[in-house]
This record gives sequence, structure tokens and C-alpha cells, in this order.
Amino acid sequence: MKNRWFPKDEPILEPFSQIDYLCGVLVLFVSFGIYLYTLTPTVGFHDSGELITVAYTLGIAHPPGYPLYTLLGKVFCTLIPIGNIAYRMNMESALFASLTVMMVYFIILKFAIRNPQSAIIRIIPPIVGSLILAFSPTFWEQAVIAEKYTLNAFFFTLLIFILLKWEESKSKIQNLKSKIYLCLFSFLLGLSFCHHFQTIYLVPGSIFFVLAISWKNRKKFKAQSKKSFLLSILKTQLSRFVSLPARSGLPLSLMLKIALLFILPITLWIYLPLRANQQPILNWGDPSNWDNLIIHITGQTYGIYFSSIKGSFSRLVPHLNFFPSQFSLYLLWIGLMAIPILLWRKLTIFLLFALIFVANIIHSIRYTIVNIQDYYLPSFILSAILIGFGLSFITRLTPKHLKPIFLLFLLLPLIPYHTNYFQNNRSKSYFAYDYGMNILKPLKEDAIIFSYGDYDTFPPDYLLYVEGRRRDITALCWTFLPCDWHIESIENLHSKVSFPFNKIAIKNLKYCDLQAVRRERLQKIILENLFRFPINVGSGVKQEGGIEEGYLFLPDSFFFRLMEKETDKDRLKVELE
Repeated sequence: MKNRWFPKDEPILEPFSQIDYLCGVLVLFVSFGIYLYTLTPTVGFHDSGELITVAYTLGIAHPPGYPLYTLLGKVFCTLIPIGNIAYRMNMESALFASLTVMMVYFIILKFAIRNPQSAIIRIIPPIVGSLILAFSPTFWEQAVIAEKYTLNAFFFTLLIFILLKWEESKSKIQNLKSKIYLCLFSFLLGLSFCHHFQTIYLVPGSIFFVLAISWKNRKKFKAQSKKSFLLSILKTQLSRFVSLPARSGLPLSLMLKIALLFILPITLWIYLPLRANQQPILNWGDPSNWDNLIIHITGQTYGIYFSSIKGSFSRLVPHLNFFPSQFSLYLLWIGLMAIPILLWRKLTIFLLFALIFVANIIHSIRYTIVNIQDYYLPSFILSAILIGFGLSFITRLTPKHLKPIFLLFLLLPLIPYHTNYFQNNRSKSYFAYDYGMNILKPLKEDAIIFSYGDYDTFPPDYLLYVEGRRRDITALCWTFLPCDWHIESIENLHSKVSFPFNKIAIKNLKYCDLQAVRRERLQKIILENLFRFPINVGSGVKQEGGIEEGYLFLPDSFFFRLMEKETDKDRLKVELE
């Protein structure tokens, strides 16, 4: 009975049958169809407006720059003949989210407990686990808006699947296949680093996994090396010197190939300095030289969002509470039940998952940003895999005559679908678009505006630089006023506007100094241009800009029109009209 319930090191289900592949494609199309049905029709909040604008204009995004996402986005913007530019970028997120869901299906199917009695019963847990992820709130939210996280999630699941394929080939002593999988893993890992460094969560676990599986199969490689002894003596002395002992299974030549294939796609980062030197519309950080490039890629400017060790661990429990909000408690209990079973059956896979989860937690609790839940998508994906694995164990445990009941498991994804549909149905979400239009429309011709942060900066940027609305407007952002790259970009677009100050080395400024620089530059720009152009400021700039005493603030939709306090009544009457 023990062996039936807890089959240790059971052979991996390979090759997949036609029904396995068919259900994988079905999961892909179901999730993609739901995402398209609930897709945001235009620009959204957060980084959506910025990332769409960067992709469309081939600019430079916020750190670390996202060169791969930018180039792929340009392809979507150019080749997809459906909807507006924002819709196409949103569709890109939906596609990669759906591919991620499909990969989760195959991962669960690959090492789930085999159920030889019925192929239908066998594929139910992978279908349910993958669709539960598809309809979880954070993952679904990222799938219907232009964001970078679904592409990262796809890389994450694809890399895990390749590791499992490598383990399979290693256990079967398929040397050529194992080398191909390891090389492919290295190349895709390097490529994923050209998108988002979240994939680094996978690195400690994957290093352990490769070493552990290589050590585990060392005896098989010893036996194989004895059989091929006559062939081995024909090798040159050089080839013997450049190889590791046979028991490692990782020749030095292979390790060099792996390193080269990892480095090769990383060269895509050269996009940042090459494009920055061409002065695109959005040139965040101006990574045109080595110093700026390193600062941008490493995200040093985001140091203000990191907390102390004590502050980090104070957020540990609140962050763990994210998981019940993603999956209901009964589903989490199924996943938790799967942990000891996975520990017994596949210790190396369990430790791989555990190291990923720990790395994800340790990295994310340092941040003080609002949307930190997005950073936990790798752990949410692992949770869905464990839920699918737990369901697989339940089907194994159940007597044969009761197994048809598990067709009802297919109804489980309807629970998160129904629960999260309302908040993630963005098919009629025009709020960010309308908000941006309501900022720009009332402005007088050639107006200068000072927005405060992401929410009142990125939607207008999309409207200005992608849809080409109100190109006469000079849009400055309070947050970026100390940044010369921001000022230079605006100067290139609007040469008539005067910026009466010299460049500064922002990397040498402390956080407290930035506020002083913002206020100084704001006041100088206003003084120099007030009599030449209409000037509007957002409420945040009004509060923090230190300009309350010197000006009148006339409400102008969501912004305030600046006027001198000495302005006569006749002119005020004209302005108010």
C-alpha cells in the first residue's frame, strides 16, 4: 500500500500522448480567450503607459531597461493589425500569460503521480492546477494589461520545464540530449536576464539541481565510461586535460559552451547605450555611457525603496498573507499536502522549489513599493504546481470505482474565475485613458505641465507620444526634474522652452538633496517661461513645490493653472473663461 501511495522516483511520464498535448493546447486557448475577453482596451495605470510608449518609440524604460520586452513590444506594435497600439501591447501580455499557463500544465503533468488506469483522470490535475493559476487575481491582472511580468513568468516556467527534461535525459544516460537541454537552459536564462532580473530567483535552485542530479547519476556515467573505454583511449592528451572527471558529467568544454550561451543573449543589453545615444523620446537614465549604463541596469536609483534587515523581516508575515489572497485556503491546503509527498518522491525537485521560494521571499521583503505582489508571481506559480500535484495524489489515493467523480475537479477553476472576474475584467476600463485626456484637453496651446508621478505622467505620455495628441504640450514630471536625461529629452522635443540651469551629477546627490533640486529647478522653469507659455501643475507639485506663496492657482480640470498674484481682475476673467 505504501508503494502505491508514495511511489518514490517513479519514471517521468514520457513521451506525452496525443491527448496530453491536445489538453495542453486547450488550456492555452481557454486562458488566452478569457484574457482577450477581459483585456484592457487601451492604456492603463502603473507602468503601462511608459512601457507602451517605450516599445512604440524604441525608447529606454525605467531600470533595468527591459531591452527584450521593448523590442518584442515593437514587433507587436508593428505586426499585429488589431486595435490600437495599447491594445496590441496588452495582447502581448495575454499571450505570454497563456503560454505560462500551458507550461504549468506540462510541468504538473511531467512529474505528477502516474495514474495508468485512465488518461482522462491523469490529465485532470494538470488542467485544474494550470487554470487555477490562470484565474488567480495577480496573474490575471498582469495578463490583461501591458506589463513585463507575464513574459518573465513564461521564462520562469519554460526554464523549469527544461530542467525537468534535462533530469530525464540525464537519468536515461542520453548524453547528447542532456547537453542540448543544459545549453538551451543557459541560453534562455541569459535571454531572460535581458528582460527582468526576477529570473535570478531560479539561479540558486538550478545550480543545486544540476549538481545534485549530476552527482546522483555519477555511477551510471562511470558504467558507461567503462563500456566506451576503447573509444576513450583514442582521445588526445589535450582533450583529457580539458575534461573534468567522468563522474561529474560536466566536461569543461561543455561548461564553456554553457557560459558562452549564457553570455551571448546578454549582449542584447547593448541596445540601451546604442539607442540612448540616438536621444529617443523617453530616455530614462540616459545609459549612453558606461557609468549611466551600470547605474541603470543595476537599478541603483531605486535604493530608496530598500529597507533595513529589521524592516525587511517585519514584512515577512504580511507578505506570506499574499498567498491566501491568491488561492483559497482549501486549495492552499491541497498544495501544502503535496509538499511531504514531493519531498518523498522527488527530493531534488522539492529542494529546487524550496530554494526558489526562499530566494523570492528574501529578495521581495526588502522592497517598500506598493505593487510588491507582482514580485511573487514565481512563488504563486510554484503554488499552483503544488496544487496540481496534490490533486494528482488524491486521484491516486482514491479507489478505482470512485475515480469518475474526479471529473468534478474540472469545476474547481470556476471558483477563482467567478471570484476574480469582476476585478480583472478590464474590457471596459477606459479610466486611465480618460484621465490622461482630461489632463490634456483643457490645456491652452503650448502649455507647460508639471505632473507629479506615475499616475498623472504615463497616461499623458502615451497620448502625447503614441497617439500624437496635443504634441504642442510640454510635459515635465516633478519626480524627474533632478534628472538631466529628462530635461534633455524635453529640450529635444520643445526647443522654445527655456531651462535656465546647469547639469548636475544626480548619482552624487543624497535623497534629501533631490527635493531641493526639484524645487529649485521648478521655480527657475516657471520664472523663465511664465510670461511666454501657460503653466499648469498637478496637486502633488502644488503641495511639495514650494511655490504656494508666489502664485495664484486656478483650477483647470485635474491640474492648476499658475498665475501671478498681482494679476489684474480683467486678465483673471479672461483666463477663467
